Amino acid sequence: MRKRMRLVLVMLAMLLTLNLGSVAQASSAATPFSSHRWRHPEVTYVYNTKSTYYRSIYQKAIKAWNKTGDFKFVAGTAKSHDIVLTTSTATTGKYNMLAGITFTKADSVGYFTSATVKLLRKNLATYKYSKSDRVHVAEHELGHVIGLQHSSNSHSVMMANNRYNAIAGVDKSAVAKRDLMPVGKSSLSAQ
Repeated sequence: MRKRMRLVLVMLAMLLTLNLGSVAQASSAATPFSSHRWRHPEVTYVYNTKSTYYRSIYQKAIKAWNKTGDFKFVAGTAKSHDIVLTTSTATTGKYNMLAGITFTKADSVGYFTSATVKLLRKNLATYKYSKSDRVHVAEHELGHVIGLQHSSNSHSVMMANNRYNAIAGVDKSAVAKRDLMPVGKSSLSAQ
């Protein structure tokens, strides 16, 4: 009887360990990245908004990404820039319920050539996003500029529909991996 009980306890312990391992693995899931990337891990930006408030939102998000050391955003000029950082009051159609949106263009090889990031002011106000929330949205959208995709990781800034996460280790790691992969290869093709 004792032998049987010991066997049952060992089996329960093994099942619990396996189950906890998969939970830990799910919470540390890597942030996925697209097959497109910039030729160099540095891009130039310009603002297309006169709002000092939203410029400060973008500045904080840029500072956070630059602090990771794996990708750099540098101020450009009206004549020479890679990305445009702007705002919009649009709230219908494809903008319905979004806090921000990013549009990228790539060449035939797969290198990004330009991007536009829009923070949607009316939606941010309607859904009562704090300044910190708005910075996280800007960080998320800049993650798309870098080439990151939506993540299922509950700590990632790239988790869709989440205003609370800042850039996490899984996001920083994905940026470093993205730059090591050849253009045309995504995180899914790396597995």
